[in-house]
Amino acid sequence: MFNPAHPHEPLTSENSALVLVDHQVGLMSGAHDYSIAELKHNVVALATAAKALKVPIVATTTAGRSNPFGIPQ
Repeated sequence: MFNPAHPHEPLTSENSALVLVDHQVGLMSGAHDYSIAELKHNVVALATAAKALKVPIVATTTAGRSNPFGIPQ
């Protein structure tokens, strides 16, 4: 909850969350700044760190079981 007396309160596991949106292998091929292996490694490392710090993790996807791009079949 926002406290006007302390507007820049440090992030904690109680006031933050890690949100991962559409981190699917099929969509990673669209990234051009990193290799797919490096991107996947970085996402896994970020999620592992969040878990170790007990930060809530929310992961969303649009893909079905057989479609890596989330396109309705």
